[in-house]
Amino acid sequence: MDDYKKLVANALKSVAEIFPWDLEERVDKDFLLLDIREKNEFDFMHIKNSISVPRGVLEGACCWNYNDTIKELVLARNKEIIIICKSGNRSALAGLTMQNMGYKNVKSLKMGIKGWNDNDFETIDKNNNIVDFDTADNWLNTPVPAENIEP
Repeated sequence: MDDYKKLVANALKSVAEIFPWDLEERVDKDFLLLDIREKNEFDFMHIKNSISVPRGVLEGACCWNYNDTIKELVLARNKEIIIICKSGNRSALAGLTMQNMGYKNVKSLKMGIKGWNDNDFETIDKNNNIVDFDTADNWLNTPVPAENIEP
């Protein structure tokens, strides 16, 4: 197991996960959808009503008095927060970070936005247009470049 997988596995010892179909069935809106993917990923497709806070600025976004502060996120310390990334790895790590910062109820979306799309649940783009499932699938399943594959 590589170091990244070890980090994620360790995070998942304390960060709960929620399956896409369980999130989709939730009728109560008393939770925050937090998408931690990069801006271009979020702009291409995201779950309706989610907020975008890229992983690189998460810690500052969770606290007052920073340029990256997101009021809605700071005030959600005791609220249920579902964290979204591409496949469920970055969200698990972000969940552990948020727990370490005092957030009480964070969950990682298992399988991430890929799992959401694989179940044909609707996503929208930055202009609030519905994203075609096949277009999203092609974009989400870009193969790892050959130069990034271990020899």
